Amino acid sequence: MSQTTILPVSYIHLAIRELSNEGCTPEQILDGTGLTTQLLQTDDFVTLDQFIKVILNTKSASNNPAIGLVLGSLLHPSTHGLLGWAAINSPTLGDALNIFHRYSQIRTPFILYTPYIRGDQYIIRLTFTENLKAAHTVFVEAMLMLLQHVIEFVLGRPMNEATLYMNSFSPSYADSYQQYFHCPIHFNSGYLEIHLPVSLKDSINPNADKRMYQLALEQCQEAYQHLQRGINIGTDIYDYLSANLSESPSLEQAAAQFKITSRTLIRHLKKQQSSFQKIKDEVYTFQSCSYLRRSTLSVDALSVIFGYSDPANFRRSFKRWLGITPQQYREQQLKQ
Repeated sequence: MSQTTILPVSYIHLAIRELSNEGCTPEQILDGTGLTTQLLQTDDFVTLDQFIKVILNTKSASNNPAIGLVLGSLLHPSTHGLLGWAAINSPTLGDALNIFHRYSQIRTPFILYTPYIRGDQYIIRLTFTENLKAAHTVFVEAMLMLLQHVIEFVLGRPMNEATLYMNSFSPSYADSYQQYFHCPIHFNSGYLEIHLPVSLKDSINPNADKRMYQLALEQCQEAYQHLQRGINIGTDIYDYLSANLSESPSLEQAAAQFKITSRTLIRHLKKQQSSFQKIKDEVYTFQSCSYLRRSTLSVDALSVIFGYSDPANFRRSFKRWLGITPQQYREQQLKQ
């Protein structure tokens, strides 16, 4: 993924305001980022690397391991700009969550939201597509809190019927989750997901403003189209594969997704000095390493998540990617 990913500066203003109440200075929060309070007044965006550094500084300055939950609790949907305004004015809960599925890249390009129905469950899966380093958990917690705010804003009550599944092991401060989330939580799960009864998908949003919804939706579409002009087909393929890991899409399926022929896709990627298999290897290497570092799921369980019918094939693929087995990689990470 691009190293020049940018994020709105408003999130940093939020962190500075919150931590000022705990005695942390803006200088501490901005240390090592190349940013100053003066620049934050004139710049609209920061790079992902700068944002990650801010998050790590925030975690260090606050000395609070649950800072992601704290910051997430402050993320009213409107903090998400056009995306948030479109969501809270959507006609139904399903429409609101679909806004994040379609347009999240205009605010948080490192995460994909994939809503789908399975049986009697309406599921929102979150997939992180970039290496957020030691700030990963903070981002996860904050984005989950944001989704809870959106869901509860539409429902007008706590999402008690929901279930939250975390694809990471239980942290030392797991008890804090029950203070912030209004539903049962399961750690070390196969995917990062919120499950809701499918009956809630069509819940009417009593706060919806049809005119505001249409205006915000049009602006989201315009911003997304502008963003897409700067994104190449390789990035689109990367995101598509990231959101469909267990299906392990083929070249032909990917081409069909973007309404082009396989030959055309190959040609476009070749112009970018890339290939479908190279991107697929990058996606599966990144995602499998993330699972091995952040969860205790067995290698056999991970092979299912990544669409392998035979765990031995997953092990062989992983060794081809990194030169070591999944178990060896996990053991190396535990020693660090």
